[in-house]
Amino acid sequence: LESLVAERENETMRGLEMKLLMDTFGPRGVQSFVFRSTLESLESLTQRYLSDLGDGMLRLELFLDSEDRIVKRAFVKNLKTGKFHVRPMGSLSGGQWRRCSLSLQLGFAELVAQRGVFRSSLLVLDEPLTHLDRSGRTEVGKALRDLLSGSKPFHLQKSTILLILQDLAAEELEEAFDSIDVVFKCMDGSSRISVDSAV
Repeated sequence: LESLVAERENETMRGLEMKLLMDTFGPRGVQSFVFRSTLESLESLTQRYLSDLGDGMLRLELFLDSEDRIVKRAFVKNLKTGKFHVRPMGSLSGGQWRRCSLSLQLGFAELVAQRGVFRSSLLVLDEPLTHLDRSGRTEVGKALRDLLSGSKPFHLQKSTILLILQDLAAEELEEAFDSIDVVFKCMDGSSRISVDSAV
């Protein structure tokens, strides 16, 4: 009888340990736990960039649904109440969406650099100023300058940033960068490069 009682206590302890593991790692196991943890880190890094790029008016929440799919939810600050309200990503203005997108890209690049997986001195951004107004372009320029100067304690410090733009309508770029080289497409299909020697 004593051995049965001891065996029952052991099984009860195992059951409690398994419940603790299930509570810690979730129903999908260790991989889901690691994925969730990485997503929380990405959300935190993304929010640091979004705070700068969005003047504190935007927040982006990232989480996993019951099927371990990433869900993105945006919050926009109401100017009258000062409270954040949920907005579907599809209903954000072009500028708000661009700020969230660029913050997510920079947050992901920083997460990869923090984990020591990949570090590059070059950052290439394709059309990062699309849909941004003058203040948005200025905020992006400042954030990129911070990456170049290392003035923020981010792991994503770069020595070269290459922006690909269709239109050079932003005078703010001249203040943001040491030099701007422009590639012109000629009528005959050839290209011409105007190299800025301000460096």
